[in-house]
Amino acid sequence: CTAFSATRRVSPPLRSPRIFQFRRRVMTKRRCADEAASEQELQWFVKTETFCQPYPVVKPHLEAHRVWVRKLREEGYPITSGYRVDAEGRPGGGGLMVFRAKDHVAAEKIIRQDPLVANECVDWQLNRWIAEVGGLDLR
Repeated sequence: CTAFSATRRVSPPLRSPRIFQFRRRVMTKRRCADEAASEQELQWFVKTETFCQPYPVVKPHLEAHRVWVRKLREEGYPITSGYRVDAEGRPGGGGLMVFRAKDHVAAEKIIRQDPLVANECVDWQLNRWIAEVGGLDLR
């Protein structure tokens, strides 16, 4: 038997590099498809806001808001936030936040965690946004 096994041709092992490359390619495609499906389940929302308190009252909560948004982004949450300015570049037009959530209830739950909202520094409005042409990528 030893002589026979030494001369017979042995098929490549099941875990050859080609198999790994194929599995990696399939798994990558599946992962991309799963991510695309989960993103399709999420809807876009826009929060607009204007200050309803004097700036000295708002200021500490504004920094807490920035930290809160950064933390969400670091966790991989699709969100961006900023403020609106006039034609001369002066702030005061209010804020705008764009993010994704499963539905309006989930979006409102997120908004109520915003330090500016929780501390009643802003009057705000939440709307779902449906892209007609183009889209957004918040990565």
